Order: sequence, then structure tokens, then C-alpha cells
Amino acid sequence: MFVNSIGNEIAALFANMTASVVVLFALGLILIIAEFFRPMRGLGYGCGAAVLACSIVLRMLSGASAGTLFLMLFISAFFLFGAHLLMIALHKREWLLVSSGITDEEGADRYSYLIGLRGVTTTAVAPSGHMSINDINFYVTSETAIDVGVEVVVKNVSGDRIIVVPASDEELQE
Repeated sequence: MFVNSIGNEIAALFANMTASVVVLFALGLILIIAEFFRPMRGLGYGCGAAVLACSIVLRMLSGASAGTLFLMLFISAFFLFGAHLLMIALHKREWLLVSSGITDEEGADRYSYLIGLRGVTTTAVAPSGHMSINDINFYVTSETAIDVGVEVVVKNVSGDRIIVVPASDEELQE
């Protein structure tokens, strides 16, 4: 009986869904997932959540049940969780390898050893993004926008904030 009820809810979810709800639902998921892989200062999260909420509200206004609401939320969570796992699998995360309590005797920054090292940006850095040094991904910031695949140098470290500049700018300053 319970399985029949779930089957009926799934059938009702897709049978009565309009094209606008499908497009908004997919667009919301795409915007949020895009933010996982290409940081956009939270713009993807905010816009994606708003569009996703609009699609759910439109679906509910068309006479959907509470079961349909649950299914839409479950499907959203399923795809977002899967995309997040994929992002972690594709990017080696430095925070998985290093304990958060590592500092030297004087309590200096735990990333100070990176100053002067070169790496390559794996996402656009505008003003924040990711870079890779020896196949380890770091979350970094920059005062200027830097494209993907640009060689960068770690210029400064402040707490957990790693500040980079393009390698070409570093060479000009020397």
C-alpha cells in the first residue's frame, strides 16, 4: 500500500507538471550546481535557490499535494548531494589532508609555507577561487580577476586567507 502511494505521487508529480515548472526546476538546480564548480560569489546559490523555490511554488499552486512537495525537495537534495560528491571527487581538497589545528610553535598561519610557491588556477579567481599546487587544491583570493589555467604565485597569507597574484605580475615587481 505504501509503495502504491509513492508510485501514485511520482506519477502525479510528472503527469501534471507544466513546461515552465520543469524549466525553472532544472534551471535552479543548474545554477546551484554551477556554483559548486565555478564560484560566482554566491550568485549561483542565491539565484538558483530563488528559481528552484519559484518552480516549487508554481507546482504547488497547480494543485499538488504535500507528497509532491516532498518529492520535489527530495529530488533537489538528491541531485545537489550527488553534484557535491562529484565536485569533491574531482578536486583534491587540501582541508581533507591537513588538520585544522596545525600551526607552528609561535601560532603562525598554517599556510605560511605556501608564500612564494607557484601554482595554476583551477577556477576563475574573481576575487576568490581555487588553485592547485602539486595536485592539492587551495581556496585562494586575489585583488584582481584571474582566469582559469593561469600560473599564480602565493604573495601573502593572512589566517586561512591565501592571497595570490598572476606570476607575470610577480615577475614585473621584481
